[in-house]
Amino acid sequence: RWALNRDNGPRIPNEKNIDKLRQQLEYVRTKHAIQLPPVTGKVTIGIPLYNMSEFVVEALKSAQAQTYQDLEIMILDDKSTDHSLEFIRGYLLENPDPRVKLLAFDENRGVHNALSQMAFRAGGVFFVPLAADDKIEPTFIERCLARYEINPWLEMVASQTDFMDAEGKILEKNDSLTPFQKSVFGIPKAVNTSREQWLNLLYHGNVYFGAAMYRTMTLSEVGGWIQKYNIIGDYEMYLKLLQRENIYVIE
Repeated sequence: RWALNRDNGPRIPNEKNIDKLRQQLEYVRTKHAIQLPPVTGKVTIGIPLYNMSEFVVEALKSAQAQTYQDLEIMILDDKSTDHSLEFIRGYLLENPDPRVKLLAFDENRGVHNALSQMAFRAGGVFFVPLAADDKIEPTFIERCLARYEINPWLEMVASQTDFMDAEGKILEKNDSLTPFQKSVFGIPKAVNTSREQWLNLLYHGNVYFGAAMYRTMTLSEVGGWIQKYNIIGDYEMYLKLLQRENIYVIE
């Protein structure tokens, strides 16, 4: 109370002290400049591969076809038993791409270990996990980076998603779908909200996102994905990120 009520003298700069205050302000701004996180740079797309020989080439092609071309594409085979590794090697032999790096585990370690291994080895400023049976739109990387440029403090930019059948045809709700195919339409699409609302929403359970872009450094700082959480490994990642800053959904 004494500090609030004491007379601190003039609070508005006057002719006598304005130059000194300007010098002090410039010093403070230089000494303690705000370091904004990067909003562009190389992007690593990581594709964990396990028994997806019939789909992985389409996933890889969707990564290669991005409008943003400063890419590193990593494929890590998690000890597939269906010759996925040989299949993708054959494709790359016929279609060489210096951006593509092919890695392999000597034993099956799980998708989250594969994602973390690629993220920790990634040369990109940003990291995008891409399932071997998924595809991303050609503008996905470009649009994610545009959101980081608008808000450099975002920890994740994600998409909404469509579902497709084994032939790559987008599913539309109708009576001819199988019971499993119909079930995917009961999954609500993620929409934007505040960080506090995200935390409240996720307290009650997971939310389904499409593909996502993360800061590579952040993934290392939070310890990557944890394999023991199995199918809720992504859920645990969202919670870790929201302890730091907000996430964004391209609706």
